[in-house]
Amino acid sequence: MRVEIIPGKLTVRVETHEIPSRHGAMPCWSYVSDGLAAFEQTEIVFTLRRDPGDPAGGPEEPMQLFATIAELAARGQRVSAGGVTEFGEQRFFDHHLLYVTAQPLPGVALPSPCLAALLVSDDELRAVRTFGPSRVLARLGQAASHYPFPAWSDRRRRGLILERTFEASVLAKLPRMAVHSVHVGTADNRIALSVLRGEEAMWQERLAQLPEGAPVALLTAIDPAANGCLTWVPGQTEPEAIIPPGSDGARVCGCFVVFVAGQAANGGKILEDGFALELTDEAWQSIRRALIEGRELAVPPTGDAMAFALTWRDRPRVGPAAGTGYGARQASGRLALGPVKLLTPEDQFAQRASAEELGQFCREIQRCADRVLAGHDGQLELRLQIICRLRSHRVGLSHRGELAEATLDALIEAIEQLPSLRVSNEVSFEVELTMSAGPREMPS
Repeated sequence: MRVEIIPGKLTVRVETHEIPSRHGAMPCWSYVSDGLAAFEQTEIVFTLRRDPGDPAGGPEEPMQLFATIAELAARGQRVSAGGVTEFGEQRFFDHHLLYVTAQPLPGVALPSPCLAALLVSDDELRAVRTFGPSRVLARLGQAASHYPFPAWSDRRRRGLILERTFEASVLAKLPRMAVHSVHVGTADNRIALSVLRGEEAMWQERLAQLPEGAPVALLTAIDPAANGCLTWVPGQTEPEAIIPPGSDGARVCGCFVVFVAGQAANGGKILEDGFALELTDEAWQSIRRALIEGRELAVPPTGDAMAFALTWRDRPRVGPAAGTGYGARQASGRLALGPVKLLTPEDQFAQRASAEELGQFCREIQRCADRVLAGHDGQLELRLQIICRLRSHRVGLSHRGELAEATLDALIEAIEQLPSLRVSNEVSFEVELTMSAGPREMPS
């Protein structure tokens, strides 16, 4: 069902569904916002485990939460991945909230981009602020046997016991820098740091605040392209990781990387649920310069230690180079088709679907939308998130510009009735459509 929170501006879609888990199907409510983007706030999904006795339409508290988020966003107070909301005495289901990049939810179409709000306890909130979100998320995944972390929140879950972690972790004793867009992982005895292009100015500002020879811990995000994530509890003597079903654990990510300069040699190792790099002063200066200048860099190890590589990545997009057959924009009637953004990691997409067929599918979506909106008058921007499965696909849609609710529903229904993209496993992507002002006559 759809609930209007702010008339004409914000609605919330409420869906009942189940999430497969190792403990059986998890019955859930998912509350998905539609309209926060108009407040320059990323859309948000809150997924709650359904309990016996819940009202038929789901608890009301999430509706109040979305109204508050919209009000704060209108005043310039917005949340992003890695952010938290700390509540006072009037808590949200007796918890605080941690915001992360949303995982795909079976049976639920999500807007893109989309954040997920997760319930966290007092100690978990403190750990997020001390160690970064990834350590807490990995521990939650370990506790729930769900990789990389449970996508649902459970009002009755006992919080993680973290007292010894605060006392024993090396991270608690080091200067720390959190950058949620950075990933770190290991493969083939090499530690690889993956950084987003376009953030060189941020690195220059952040690194300028550090004494050049001081050790620093970089708190990183869980890499969606990894097939495992390191976990750690005090007293653990060997590295441990959580991995999804069927994974060989060949690409394991970490929750942080520590740079220790002033050493006689270069090399890395696993430390707790992250990595530590011992570096000569020369190597550390080279890494700092490469971050500021946007260059890739390799640091070979001395002896049997792990090598280090700094790599840069763009946000994954499907374009002409990937074989889709269309450029930056393509027109059909008054609708223009923008670039397609993959939400499934590129290596997984290549194994599951054809880029050429994806391009054809997107053009069918474009033509379908053009037919449904043939009589629409006014400028319109549509952002569709498509989740393709073996025999069907689901559509999530957000928009800017006036669009009647009935037309919106008709558009979603029409796109979902198109022949599905051929895939061997689930694939998701985002596509944008824009319309110029003025109605177009239907062909005779």
